[in-house]
Parts: sequence; C-alpha cells; structure tokens
Amino acid sequence: MKKPITLIFICSVPFFIGCKNGQNQSSAGGPAQDSLRAKDIRDVRAIETKLKDVTTLDNYNANMAITAYTKFATQFPDDSVTPKFLFKAASLAMSSRQYQRALNFYDNVYTKYPNFNQAPDCIFVEGFIYDSFLKDTAKAHAKYQEVITKFPNNNLAQQAKAAIAALGKSDEELIKEFEEKNKKQGDKKAI
Repeated sequence: MKKPITLIFICSVPFFIGCKNGQNQSSAGGPAQDSLRAKDIRDVRAIETKLKDVTTLDNYNANMAITAYTKFATQFPDDSVTPKFLFKAASLAMSSRQYQRALNFYDNVYTKYPNFNQAPDCIFVEGFIYDSFLKDTAKAHAKYQEVITKFPNNNLAQQAKAAIAALGKSDEELIKEFEEKNKKQGDKKAI
C-alpha cells in the first residue's frame, strides 16, 4: 500500500477516452487523407475493443494498441485526438511495465501538446513512475515540483505535494506518520 494518494490517482486515470467518428480531423487533408484517417481510426477502435475483452493485459495486446496509437499520431500529428491517443499509449506502456517507453510518451504529449487537458497528468505520472517503479527520488521530486510550479491551481498540485512529502519513506514510516498524525488529531479533539 505504497503512497495511497498517488495510487488512487493512477487508478482513476481514464483509460479509454473516446473520439467522435469523422470529427476532429486534421486541417490538412483531402479525400485520400480522410480515407487514411478513417482507416486508422477503425484500427484503433478494433484494438480498443480487443483490449476491453482481455481480462489481463499482456505485452502483445498492449504493443498492438501502442502501435495503432503511434501510427495515427505519426500520420496525423495535428489532429485533435492525437494527444489522447499518445496519452493512451503512455498508459498502456506503463501498465505493461515498459516504464521508459511510458516516460517518453508522457513527455512527448506534454512537450508537443502543452494545452492538452491532461498535460498536468502527464508530468505527475512521470513523477509517479520515477518514484514507484524506477526508484529515482530525485527525478520524481523534480516532476512533482514541476506540477506544483506549472499547475498550482490543479488538484494534482496537492497530490504532488503529498507525494514529495512521502518520497524516500518506507511503508512502515508512512504508516507510523499517519498513526501519529491521527493520534495528535484525536488528542486535540479530546481537549
């Protein structure tokens, strides 16, 4: 039960973000581009349907989806669904324990699409990966601090502060701090 605040966030990250058929097309186009886009969207939808039917995620299915998402993103970098697809690719890479790949995707989304509504999530999850999986507290701290600095009014800023406070602490230390805090609050209420 390491770092429950960040775990709650990760579990609540929406995995499947829908896109509307035929909408959100890239400004450059024409019939051939529209046809290619429609085919790529069908490919993405097919693999997403397959993923919904899979009870446990395996690397093969994760990589098939990642390939579909990145193919679309490469062909249509200015399409409004591209950052969503790259975010999904990052989530799949993380879920399939391809942490460096996930970091690359999250960084790419934030760097190329800074106005994407889940840009703060990208940075926060990078911190989470560094902290929880790669055990690099310095990089985790830097990413959490970046969330706080760049998005101070986002609810993730509070979670980033809590994550920084928990960096480098064992589960036992966190439990002890939590118990001491609860005891102090209980003592104050008794007075």
